[in-house]
This record gives sequence, C-alpha cells and structure tokens, in this order.
Amino acid sequence: MTYDASSIHILREDEIKQFDWHWAEELAHEHTLPLDWVKRGFEASRRLGIEPDFFVRNISSIKDLPKNDEFEQVFIEVLKKTERRVRIPSKTSCNQL
Repeated sequence: MTYDASSIHILREDEIKQFDWHWAEELAHEHTLPLDWVKRGFEASRRLGIEPDFFVRNISSIKDLPKNDEFEQVFIEVLKKTERRVRIPSKTSCNQL
C-alpha cells in the first residue's frame, strides 16, 4: 500500500469525538482534572478490554457505581508505571549530568 495525498483524511467534528484522546481532554477540562490522570484511566480501561465508560461515569458522578476492584488495581498499576517513567532525578544524579 502506498501513502500519498489521497491517504489523508481530515476528520469532521463528530469523527474526532470517537477518539480517547479527545474525550480525555474534554473530561479533564470539564472536571478540572490532570489530563495525564484521565489518560491513565482510559489506559486502564483498555487494558481490561472494556470501554472507558465505567471510568467516565465514575468521574462524572452520573450515578453511584459499584466498586470495581479489578479496574482499581489496574488503574493504580498504570499510575505507578507512569510515575516511574517520569520520576525526577535526585540531586546526586543531576550533579553527574
């Protein structure tokens, strides 16, 4: 398959809304939450093979949801993994740069 100008498709507004990244940005802005935290919630949902609706309803407080231990465990795992990747170097390691 070749890539050329005909391969480019400009998305309509309704097409953009189907992507997690757009949905996450809207939720973060609407609920004044850190965007990265919202993205991790979407990632945890996808790892469990579920749509992020559970996470979104939980954020939005649309209704009281039953606790989902599996989701909570995966979400915490994703947050910890992300935290390790972006950890700020200690003063000692900064001096060695």
